[in-house]
Amino acid sequence: MRRVPVHERGPKRTYRPDSTPPSLHNPHPPGVAGPHLTYGMIGAFDAPAPEWPDLAEELMRTGGMTVTLGFGAEHFTTRDAPVGLKPLPAFAGDDLDPQRCGGAACVLIASTEPTDALTRFGTPRWQRHGQRTPNGALGFRDGTMNPRRPLDLDRHVWVKSDRTWMVGGTYLVVRDITVQPTWHDLSEPEQEQIIGRDKRTGAPLGGTRLFEKPDLQHLPAHAHIVQAAPRTTGVTILRRGDDTGDGLLFLAFMQDPRRQYVPLQRRLSELDALHPHTTARGSAVFAIPPGPAHPLLYAQ
Repeated sequence: MRRVPVHERGPKRTYRPDSTPPSLHNPHPPGVAGPHLTYGMIGAFDAPAPEWPDLAEELMRTGGMTVTLGFGAEHFTTRDAPVGLKPLPAFAGDDLDPQRCGGAACVLIASTEPTDALTRFGTPRWQRHGQRTPNGALGFRDGTMNPRRPLDLDRHVWVKSDRTWMVGGTYLVVRDITVQPTWHDLSEPEQEQIIGRDKRTGAPLGGTRLFEKPDLQHLPAHAHIVQAAPRTTGVTILRRGDDTGDGLLFLAFMQDPRRQYVPLQRRLSELDALHPHTTARGSAVFAIPPGPAHPLLYAQ
């Protein structure tokens, strides 16, 4: 493959985070391609409210945060749902609490400082809060293989074909994951073999740099980064993980959960050495439309 010279690389090939001020009026929804902020919270609701877009704009303009609005399959009882918005199937090892699953709509807030802004949107059916920490809930750096270039986001994250009003949007998969005590009982070398990374540097085992491309052939076959790697699975998603204190608030953005998340999670449930040490307690999928949400989405 021809290597693109620096002078031919356009804005679609930059690795810099999107620094566009967050707004629902941008071509893509806020809170996805920008920097991963320190505090994250998500609430699922039984119905969206017409005032949500204006409230979201106000908070993003004045509060140093991003607000991402989404719609669940439950919302589309009298109209066609987006094509990619299907409930997730059961995965081996899940122990889901119905009180921590689903929802007709969601509000996802990321901020640089702690905030109670979620309460301004109403009373959630369920909510989860997390914080971005240097080494995450498992003690290892996460998301180092995330797509970052606009070119890659176009390929894997932004919707290209679906309902007209979804083009340019994305889908959000939420997994509320508990880390089992068995993980913390392991020694550091044992954990490193399961993840496939050096716990202190974040580099792949056998490597020296955090963002170094892993040599998958020389890592344990069932190591997490081997089984989750796009080169192994053929699947690329944009992952955000926040530490909840007892586990991981896992957020993943993608073009189509049916073709990306479902086969990936099935593989991890069967082959990933990390899987026995984690349990999903909550799960949901939301359609995140681009720009101002279509008015019909708020009609009851």
